[in-house]
Amino acid sequence: MQAIGIRTGLPLPSASEMFWQLLVYVLVEDYTNYWLHRMLHSKWGYDKIHRIHHENTASLGYAASYAHWAEILIFGFGSLLGPMIVPDHMITLWLWMILRQMEAIETHCRYDFPWTPSKYIPFYGGAEYHDYHHFVGGKSQSNFASVFTYCDYIYGTNKGYRYQKEVFAKVPLIHYVHFAFI
Repeated sequence: MQAIGIRTGLPLPSASEMFWQLLVYVLVEDYTNYWLHRMLHSKWGYDKIHRIHHENTASLGYAASYAHWAEILIFGFGSLLGPMIVPDHMITLWLWMILRQMEAIETHCRYDFPWTPSKYIPFYGGAEYHDYHHFVGGKSQSNFASVFTYCDYIYGTNKGYRYQKEVFAKVPLIHYVHFAFI
């Protein structure tokens, strides 16, 4: 960590420093892992590595990390690239890793939670968006987004999803569970 410039001592970063660094981390990770995910859907990448992740056609929370060891390393590189480019404090790195895992689990959980970021953050993919990727089959060439959907939109890899949303707007792809807490 010291070799790439991540500090462990005082002073701790301010909340605004952490916010801006986390924003950089998520944007770098999102763009990088979009392309890595597309690469893993090539014939070789899928057959040798990524097919394990797609053994569950209905995505589940634990499927976020149910993957070949090489896939974990590949996506781990994308997740650590931001902290390598803009290093700061170990606290920020820990918070980033926690948020990244929470997002991956939420994206794979199939539940449309009332607090899901997709209801509040523009271009956030969320569970329904990523579930389409798993639903259309392992050889899917759509919805590769890690967090935000802008790469899928720019590169046209969410056309099937957008078509499904338009045509079947009144019929959800999957019946998502809405939780009501007493």
